[in-house]
Amino acid sequence: MRNEGMMHASAKASDYIRQSANLVLAPAMWGLSSLGFFSDTARTAGEFSDMSANLLVPPGPAFAIWFPIFVGVIAYGVLQALPRNRTRPVFRAVGGWTAVGFLHICGWALITAYAPAESVQWGTALIFIPAVAAFIVATVRFARFINDVTAVERLMSWVPISLIAGWCSLAVFLNWTPIAYEAFAGGSADVMSSLLILAAALGLVVAVCRAAACNKVYILPVVWGLAWLAGRHLLGTPEVPVIGWASLAGILLLIASALLRPRVPISGYDRRMG
Repeated sequence: MRNEGMMHASAKASDYIRQSANLVLAPAMWGLSSLGFFSDTARTAGEFSDMSANLLVPPGPAFAIWFPIFVGVIAYGVLQALPRNRTRPVFRAVGGWTAVGFLHICGWALITAYAPAESVQWGTALIFIPAVAAFIVATVRFARFINDVTAVERLMSWVPISLIAGWCSLAVFLNWTPIAYEAFAGGSADVMSSLLILAAALGLVVAVCRAAACNKVYILPVVWGLAWLAGRHLLGTPEVPVIGWASLAGILLLIASALLRPRVPISGYDRRMG
């Protein structure tokens, strides 16, 4: 359980800014990501995806994971905005990073919707990098405080932060895949480039999973996406079976990374007192 004595620090202006930013930006991500459904001038995420060939994009149903992610981060935004959580060390440690991540995802949504066709791929790829970095930092930092929050607070904060970090850790590589095709295969959907990018994505996810005390929630959205990717390439009319089998191997690797020799998280309070 958290140390209640740590909750009486004086509030700072940065605490109010952090709380307000997360409260506003979490639902803003959802709204801005949906612009294409309400405006004829905005490009949908699906239309953006269809602009280029990409052997690593899973079928459409895989992206339904955004719904629980959006609901979860909105719940987190409300939770961290409560007055009693204003000066809590856990939210001070992760709140600034989540706000930065949310802000960049909002930017990604606007670029996806309105950027010119010739620059949208590079714009979305570049802005995704700081977004993913911020979510990863938040996820790793939260592991230090995992014993300082209640079960309900974990569900409303640690879980959605881990989910969005995991999904974006995979999505950022998908965003760079068409650029890799242009650089190494003349724009063609190249199998070798796809496998190398998939390997890089798995390497990042394994490293973050281990750094975040073998966070099993973090790998869940990645396993979800890889399962759909494997289905795309192995079921029905097989497209590129080697990518499907590589996806299944990646799932086994991620499960092993989360289960083998898990680290015991140390709370932020215990770390300081130690």
